[in-house]
Amino acid sequence: MTASPYLVLLETSGNQNFIFSTNKLKENIGASELTYRAGTTWVLDAVADINQTPELRKWGNSQELRQILRNKDLNPAIEQGNKPLEIIIATSGKALILSRTKEDAKDLIRRVTQRAIAEAPGLNLSGVFVPIQDWDQTNSLDTAIQDVHKTFEETQPYRPTAEARFLRLPIIADCSFSGLPASRLEHTPENEQVPISQVSHSKREAAKAGIRRLHQIPSENTTPKLINNINQLEGDVEWLAIVHADGNGLGQIFLNFAECLGTAPSNREYISSYREFSLELDECTEAAFEKAIQETFKPNDKAVPLVPLIVGGDDLTVVCDGKAALKFTQVFLTQFEAETEQKREISKIAEKQFSINRLSACAGIAIIKPHFPFSVAYELAESLIKSAKSVKQTIIKPNSKPITPFPCSAIDFHILYDSTHIDLERIRRNLQPEATTYLYNRPYVVTELDKLKSAEGKDWASQHHWSRLCDRVTRLKSDPDGDQDRDGGVKLPSSQSHALRTALFLGREAANAQYALIKGRYSLERFAEDDEKKSLFYQSQDKGQINFHTTFLDALDAQEFL
Repeated sequence: MTASPYLVLLETSGNQNFIFSTNKLKENIGASELTYRAGTTWVLDAVADINQTPELRKWGNSQELRQILRNKDLNPAIEQGNKPLEIIIATSGKALILSRTKEDAKDLIRRVTQRAIAEAPGLNLSGVFVPIQDWDQTNSLDTAIQDVHKTFEETQPYRPTAEARFLRLPIIADCSFSGLPASRLEHTPENEQVPISQVSHSKREAAKAGIRRLHQIPSENTTPKLINNINQLEGDVEWLAIVHADGNGLGQIFLNFAECLGTAPSNREYISSYREFSLELDECTEAAFEKAIQETFKPNDKAVPLVPLIVGGDDLTVVCDGKAALKFTQVFLTQFEAETEQKREISKIAEKQFSINRLSACAGIAIIKPHFPFSVAYELAESLIKSAKSVKQTIIKPNSKPITPFPCSAIDFHILYDSTHIDLERIRRNLQPEATTYLYNRPYVVTELDKLKSAEGKDWASQHHWSRLCDRVTRLKSDPDGDQDRDGGVKLPSSQSHALRTALFLGREAANAQYALIKGRYSLERFAEDDEKKSLFYQSQDKGQINFHTTFLDALDAQEFL
């Protein structure tokens, strides 16, 4: 190229607050849809105008979007010189674009951000651009990608927040849903007029299109179908779950993307791999989502009690029937791993980064009663996924310096019986009656143990494996035709389960004493965690200190949900 192009980054920030700032599921879905449009629809529409390529507007689902981005005629290489812009990636809330001139870069940012202000007030979307110093120099694009993200972070403190757009002078009535200044009146189902803000109105307007788009992710042949009436979900289930899943180690991969490609790639090779990796990641998440629906729900179900909020990239956020959440998430994570093994670009880059040809993900599941605030439940799910991601420090690549996580998927969950305690740190502290005694064994590893043979920390994974929890839950459940458990032993009555639960909170000695008292009558040896079958606890060692853990309380909590 005669002149080096510019790299443009358009990205949203504060997505969690924007999506979950209200407790109305319809607004949550609409906010998710607006975030998705910010990095896809609005970007492609702006590029279509600047490049004079109207075909970029002609897509209706994620599969068609991927086809456009891969199409060299509709999205030609910037080096060809016949179009001023080239899209590298366009995904929910984020896009990277090459621009031949500074003017076109500014024009693109102006078009997209002006549309965001008009169609999604309250959404924080901003754009920056940096020059690529020497296009023909190896790794110059990789350097520019790091520079543009750094520039984006540096500019954020100087930008007014989205809340600064909604001033209250003169005094304005509060929105009934968001607390922001109201801009109009809206009729409720009871035909009452309530004040509503422009932010809430925009989200509600986008919700229908969001549901339609997300319902197209499972293929037309997939059965059963997702629920259409989102209000029905809250009314028909006893428990709701917020499931949030996120890929492991993706930030490190993108940070070291040039190294993951191996021998010094040209900028064109870099773009092709970067784009394909991103698109394959989308495909893996959608395929795993579809598989989880098929495996969890019955084909003859009229409508699956599940509403997807985010499905794309390495992210999944859904609201679903709490009774199905644990199985759905376990299948999703297992299938996500399997899908990434089959993708050419992903498996190649994962092999370079982790010495294993797959990716992994972790998930947090907050199970709540209907009408419990979604924003609070999502915060709990966020804390749970952070807990699940602790496996990255435990299951690691052998002899790696610095520590490199080994691809391993895990789940942490909590059933919120008592809404007075919603802070995970406090919840877990209450499950530690003694300094070295832990009444929980979470998080649980869902990756097959055979796939972790070469990992450091595989013994920990065995003690925290999902199959261990499922085994205890199976033994707690009764035969529907009698009082035997599923292994043929005498079923543990609920009164004795309660007695054991109470004893656990008194400490390890009290729990073991209660266990010894009734173990002969109810065949409790099957719940023993030690080699001698005398205790509900097993030992682990951490920095020279011996700790005691039990799976029994986790199984008691989960038996209604597995």
